[in-house]
Order: sequence, then structure tokens, then C-alpha cells
Amino acid sequence: MKFKNLKSIIWIVKLQWSASKLSVIWGILLSIFDGVIPIAKTFVLASLFASVSETALKQADPDPVYVWFVLLLLIELLSIVVFNIDRLAKKRFRQLMNIVTSEHFLEKIYNLSQEQFDDEAFNTKLDRAREGLYQLWGFLDEIYGFISSLISFVGSITVVLITSPVVGLLIFISIIPVVWLQMKENTIRERTARQVGPLERTGYRLRWYLMDTEYMPEVRLMNAYKKLTTTWSKHIKKAQDIIYKDERRLLRLSLIAEAVQPTVSFGANLYFFRLLLLGSIGLDRFIFLRGMLEQASNSASAVGRSVRSLHEMTIGLQNFGEIFDTSPSIPDGKVKANAPLNIEFKNVCFSYPGSNQMVLENVSFVINPGSRLALVGENGAGKSTIIKLLLRQYLPNSGSILVNGTDIRDLEIESYYRTISNLSQNFTLISDLTIRDNLTVSLSNELSDEEIYKATDLVDITNFIKKLPHKLNSRLDNSYDDGRNVSGGQRQRLAIARALLNNGDIMILDEPTSAIDAKAEYKIFNNIYEHHAGKTTLIVSHRFSAVRKTDTIIVLDKGKIIESGSHEELIKHGGLYKEMFELQAEGYR
Repeated sequence: MKFKNLKSIIWIVKLQWSASKLSVIWGILLSIFDGVIPIAKTFVLASLFASVSETALKQADPDPVYVWFVLLLLIELLSIVVFNIDRLAKKRFRQLMNIVTSEHFLEKIYNLSQEQFDDEAFNTKLDRAREGLYQLWGFLDEIYGFISSLISFVGSITVVLITSPVVGLLIFISIIPVVWLQMKENTIRERTARQVGPLERTGYRLRWYLMDTEYMPEVRLMNAYKKLTTTWSKHIKKAQDIIYKDERRLLRLSLIAEAVQPTVSFGANLYFFRLLLLGSIGLDRFIFLRGMLEQASNSASAVGRSVRSLHEMTIGLQNFGEIFDTSPSIPDGKVKANAPLNIEFKNVCFSYPGSNQMVLENVSFVINPGSRLALVGENGAGKSTIIKLLLRQYLPNSGSILVNGTDIRDLEIESYYRTISNLSQNFTLISDLTIRDNLTVSLSNELSDEEIYKATDLVDITNFIKKLPHKLNSRLDNSYDDGRNVSGGQRQRLAIARALLNNGDIMILDEPTSAIDAKAEYKIFNNIYEHHAGKTTLIVSHRFSAVRKTDTIIVLDKGKIIESGSHEELIKHGGLYKEMFELQAEGYR
């Protein structure tokens, strides 16, 4: 068996040892027990049958028969006890391993940089690693199975070799093509998995969208059901055709390789029967050799299966190891960020990885502590890109972003994020958690109901929450007994309340009120400005009622800053801002 990533295997073994030392020790002892007990049972059965035959034919003393029966019973009872203990041990071990491996995996991926998750090739690796994640707990199980099968095989083949070295050698050789074939199958299947991975991911995700009740109304209204179903079916069928083609190629090899072992066993049985007829061995010896031969064949098959599984898991570990060997594209810095923040963009140019198109060109501006700043412009002007750079999700191609005089690439990311309250366009509320949990998910300290309601008052959703049967302990999904579905506007209000509770030195609001009516928006922003007075507020919005009260409005067009100033100054200037403002104002008349 060829392990291509020994480091990953060692890491998994260490991880499993840290999860439960007792389970690992039990597994080793069990593998020895499982390897020895079939040999012992075969020996006892052979002796029992021989004693029964001798007693029946020769009227010999029956006492040995009773002894062998008792020994056989003890073996069976011991096996039952061990089996039930093992079932409990494995169940507990899987529970512990699921927690430990998931914790390590999540810690790893959250230490990577956001830009890496925008890469399709990396996402394919990530999907394969996720699949491998659920196999990790079974890695030691396969090792234990391999050890027990190997012990059983070595023990039984040794008995056969003593009687007939040629037969034993042939049996040993017969497992080689099976093992080779199974490893070859794994290699081919892994190559196939890399081909079909993107196809299956698209197909299964489309099926998930089609089955998710949240998306069903829109799919129906767009008459998109047939096209989405066709697209899903096309991707899955293409993936299945690739898999079937490889399976068909392997069929002939499988038939040849797997036919070797039973053929060798057939010949060995005939040979042992001939020895019995010639009087070279007795009946008990014949029965025992037959049992050892069968045990050797079964153990050889089990060794082959274990090798195949271990090889397959090793490939899975390589996929898993690809993620663990990946370094963040933006390494964490060492300089701690401290409030208040003074942030300066200096001649920043940026294009997204894999693209030559510049999204930002020579962008320069300053965010002073305690100021109110707004970014406006048409879609694609570069507003959200500035936010991503400000949040250190990407680094500039050229130019620099300075935070309190330190290049943003040198900042310790955890301390920097502690100073920021962020509400993105695609904010996340977890429907399976309560309102309280969603609002305080990023806080280390517990908040009282009164403290939470102070924030929800600012976005005018407290009355709605208090009318719910479980109030703050209501989940955002009515499939739960304590749940309640909420509208898009209500979810947005909750997200703003969460940002207010975070109370960072700088609050970044990216289209924070897109699902809220203009009158409520005006009230909410007045409350935000009052609550966040003395701290920095950065707003990205298409609604000019939200930005006109800021100190500075930066107008972006095709990745460049074309205007900057207060609302009054920009209106007086008569440029793009005035044009967009008047067009929007006309829409409200």
C-alpha cells in the first residue's frame, strides 16, 4: 500500500488519540482478539468434530466431547461480551471524533482568507475535504480491521505452510492481484471523482434548491422548474456516465483477479483430502486444516478489503490534507488594532484574482475617527470592493491601506475585527437559532433582555418580538414549536440591531435598509447616528435619504472617485451625485 501523505495519516492518528486514548487502546486489543479468536474457534470445532466421530464410531470416552462443547460455549459468550462492549465503544468514539475533527476543520478553514473561497478550484478541494471529514472517525477502525485480518491470516497460513509450504505460498501469492486491483480501482475512482466533482456539486445543489420550500414560490413564479430540473438531470447524468465508463473498464480485471483465490483454495482442498485418504493426516487434522484454509482465504480477502479501504481513505486524507496544507493567502499580522481607528486608502488599485480588469484605480480617501462617511455610485462602481478591502478580505494590487499608520496586511485580524461592527448586503441570520442567539452571536458576554431591547428599539422591532409567544427565545423558523417565520424587512432590522449590539469603533452598513420602507429607514438612521455618536459610521447605500446626513459622501464611477464632499457641496457641484439624487427624488414625487 502506497501512502502519499504520511503526514496527514500521522495527524489523524494523533487527533484520534486526543479524542479518546481509551478507545484507541481498546481498538488495538480488539484487533488482536478478532485476529486470534477465529483460529481458536476453528481449532476447538475441529477437535470437537473429531472427538464426536471417534466417540460415535469407536465407542470412546465421551468426556473430551463435553470439554470441547464447554470451550466452544466460552468462546461464544466471550465474543458476545466483547462485541457489545465494542459496539458501545465505537458509538462513543464516533461521537467524540465527530466533534474533534469538525472543530479542527472549522478552525482551519476560518483561518484561511476569504478570497480563497472565491476560487472554483479551491471550492472543489473543499468539497472533497468535507466528504473526507465524515470518514476520519473510521480510519482507525480500518487499521484495527487490517491488523485483526492480518493476524488471522498469518496464523492460519502458518498452519497451512507447516503442512504444505507450496499450498501456503500459493494462497499467499493469490491475494496480491486482488490487492493490486483494489488499489488500482481506488486510483481510477479518485481520478473520476475529480472529474465528476464539479458536475455533482452543481447537480446536487440544484436539486437542493428545487426541494427547498423557501425557493419553491420563486421557482414556480419564474416557470423555472423544467429548466432547472433539466439542468440538474444533465449534470448528474453526465457524472454517472463517466463513473459507469470507468466501472465497465474495471469489470474484466475484477473477474480475473478475484477468480485466482477460490481456484487456489479448490486445489488446496483436494490436496488435503488426498492426504487424508493416504493416512498422512487424521480426521481432526483434516478438519482443522480445512478450517485454516478457509480462514486463510477469508482473512486474505479481508486483508485485501482493508488494504482497499485504507488506500481509499488515504486518498481521502490527501484531499483533506490539501486543505490543511493550504496557507492563508493573506497571512495574519502581528500588530494589534486599537480604537479609535484612522483608516487611509492611498492610491489603491485592485483587480480580483484571475481577472485583468481593474475594479479600483488610484482610490484615495481617509476615514477619520468619529466621522460619518458614505459610498455611493451605480452598480459595479466599486463600493462593495472597497468594503472587502477595508475588511482585509483582499489586499490591494498596488497602493496601501493604513490603519492608524499600520499597513492593513500587518494587522492581527482578530483584534481588528473586534473594532468593527459590520452588516453586509448578504447578511446571515441562522433560522435554527433563537432571536437572542442571533443578536448576540458575536458577543462574549451575556446580555440581559433590557440591553437587547435597547438595540431592537432603535430599529423598531421590539413590539414584534414581545408579541411572540417565546419572545427573544423564538427561533426564526416556524417548523420549530418555538419558531416563527419573519419577513425580509424584519430580518434586516434584526441584523441592524445585531450590528448595534456589537458596538464596534467603526460601523459598516452595506445596503442596510434595502428591504425597509423609506419612512422607517429615515427613523432608523437617525437612531443609528444618535446611538453611534462619537464613533465612525460608513454607509453604502443607493438611497440618498440614508447618506445625505453623513459628513462626507464619496461618489464612485467605474472604480474611480469622481466626487467627494457633503450633500450640500455635491448638489452645488452639479455632477453625477446631483444627477442621481434628483432622479431618485423624482421617483418619490
